[in-house]
Amino acid sequence: MDDGQRTEPQGTPAPVPVPAAPRRRWPLWAAAAAALLGVVLLALTALLGDRTAVVQLDRGAASCAAAGIDPKAEARATRRLASLHPKGLYVVIDTYRNRLRVYDDGSLLREAVCSTGSGTVLIHPSGERTWTFDTPLGERRVQRKAKDPVWTKPDWAFIEEGFEPPKDFSQRVDRLSLGDYALYLGDGYIIHGTLFQTLLGQGVTHGCVRLGDKDLEYVYQTIPVGARVYLY
Repeated sequence: MDDGQRTEPQGTPAPVPVPAAPRRRWPLWAAAAAALLGVVLLALTALLGDRTAVVQLDRGAASCAAAGIDPKAEARATRRLASLHPKGLYVVIDTYRNRLRVYDDGSLLREAVCSTGSGTVLIHPSGERTWTFDTPLGERRVQRKAKDPVWTKPDWAFIEEGFEPPKDFSQRVDRLSLGDYALYLGDGYIIHGTLFQTLLGQGVTHGCVRLGDKDLEYVYQTIPVGARVYLY
C-alpha cells in the first residue's frame, strides 16, 4: 500500500553529494571597467540634472576602492569627464517626461512642461511617402531665432487633415500656429509656441517642441543662437 513515502531499495548505494561549483570571481580588469562605468554614469546623470548624482558618486568611489584602482587614475578620469560637461547656457529636453530645462554651467535656471513628438506614422494616399512624427534625439544647436515666426505648411499638414496639398504657395503660409517666438534646430525642428496650451505635457507634436507662452518667451530671451540643445 502506497502511503506516500518512498524508500530506497535495499542494496542501493547512498547518493554521493556533488560539491558546489566554486564561486566565480571577477578578474581585476572587469572590476575596474565596472567602476569606471559608474563614474561615466555619474557624469551623464549630472549632465541631465538628476538629483541622484551624489548617490552615483558614492557608488563610483566605492567601486573604485573595491577594484583597487589607482586614485590618481580615478582623479584623471574624473577631470576628463568634468571637461566634457557643457559650458554656458544650454537646453536639455526630456522627450519621455515632456520637460524642457535651461541650464547655465550646470545650474538649473528654469524647468518647463513641453510637448514633443507623438511617434505616429502618416502614409500618403498613394503609398509612396511616409512621415514619422518623432522628436529627434541627440545634440543640436540653436541655428537661428525668430519673433512672430511664419510657418510654411508642408504637404503632410494638409494630407493629415484629408486635403490635397495646395499649389498656391500663399495657402501654405501660417502666421499663428508657432506662437510668438521660435528657436530653429535644423531639419525643420523648432522650439515654438502652441495654440493648444491644454495639451502641454503630452506627446502630440509632429516632432517640434512646444512650450507655453511664458516659458517660450523666457527661453527665447535667455538662450542665444549657437547654444547646445540636448534631447533624450
